[in-house]
Amino acid sequence: MSADDDYDVIDDSDDGGARGPRRSIGYRKRRWPKVVLIVVGCLVLVLGAGVGYAWWDLNNKLGDPDTSGMMNTSRPPTFSSTTSVKHPGDPYAGRAMNILVMGVDSRLGENGNYSGDGDEQGDMMRSDTTFIVHVSADRTRVDLVSIPRDVLIIIPDCVDPEGNLVYGAGWANMGFNAAFAYGALGNEIGTVESGAVCALRATEEMSNVHIDAFIVVDFAGMARVVDSLGGVDMCLVEPVESELAGNLSLPAGWNHFDGTTAMQYARARTGLGLGDGSDLTRIKRQHALILSIVDKFYSLNYFSDFPKVYNFAGSVAESVTTDLGSNIAQLAGFAFSLRDFSMSNMTFNMIPVSGAADGVHVVLVPQLDQPIWDALATDQPLPTTGQTVESPTETPSFDPTAAPVDPGADPVVPAGPCG
Repeated sequence: MSADDDYDVIDDSDDGGARGPRRSIGYRKRRWPKVVLIVVGCLVLVLGAGVGYAWWDLNNKLGDPDTSGMMNTSRPPTFSSTTSVKHPGDPYAGRAMNILVMGVDSRLGENGNYSGDGDEQGDMMRSDTTFIVHVSADRTRVDLVSIPRDVLIIIPDCVDPEGNLVYGAGWANMGFNAAFAYGALGNEIGTVESGAVCALRATEEMSNVHIDAFIVVDFAGMARVVDSLGGVDMCLVEPVESELAGNLSLPAGWNHFDGTTAMQYARARTGLGLGDGSDLTRIKRQHALILSIVDKFYSLNYFSDFPKVYNFAGSVAESVTTDLGSNIAQLAGFAFSLRDFSMSNMTFNMIPVSGAADGVHVVLVPQLDQPIWDALATDQPLPTTGQTVESPTETPSFDPTAAPVDPGADPVVPAGPCG
């Protein structure tokens, strides 16, 4: 009998146990400790295999684009942060991050299901929605600054994947979204990555803000992300009707959006309850959608809602093109650094613009834009006063002395029928 064996003693004698227990029937080996160890070991193996598969699956869905040969050699400097806050696993610990996020305007494949009210041009791919996401070095603040697609710029000297200048390089008075389009076309050998790099270069040249990474997502991908969360809830202050946006029909008050409805609402231009039809009014709706997605994700319990969290991560991984991280571990480390982030510290802004002479495009207002660019470049909170946001007009309207409108006064989810 091993010294490690554990036995129960059963006394079936008639003398009160004076002669001691009869071993043939008195000892019953208690095996539960080893059984527990075996069960626990099996669970660890199963869970480990599950986590390993999940990691492998997400990594397979995430690409790792090589864009180094297409970047400009002369770029704005990175900001040297002095923060002492550094989260383990975050590959960018101690650094502020400026990430260029682009929603791509494409009619290819599944994207044909989402209407832009007829503003697409064949199969040309354009950046329909673009904003800079600034994440502070201490991971306590996130600022989103939208760049209207119709801002007039000079197309940078972008190159195709083989290093040749793209068609349109150096052209002036072009809409901002054309930078992505010419980069993606790339002398007919372009890619989503070359389009993203061209838009990134255009952003850096107009702002002198160093962009650390890019994220590109198309309509179908964004719809999958919304669906992976089980949809999102949004409040409308008035009914919305738009025949050109997939016969969109929404009542005032709270609405539950699936992916398709969310994309149709965010991209619609014309119809009841959609403002003046400009890109600037669409930006406000897109801000509201982004807030709803982020709020829904932060409301999930990572344990009890793990299937939904996993589906969300998988949808994001397979729906985006990004150079933010080369693998899931890096993205997870960066995301984990924001685990204590408060939604109250997220701001939504639009770079101030004024109407261009053509009545369609808009132009930057340097006196108002520069404080925002400076804040993004130096990891400072964005200014909240003295900014003007104007819709384009039929006549030239460049008046930086006009009464300012504070973007912070524009609620992301407006009050009204939803309280």
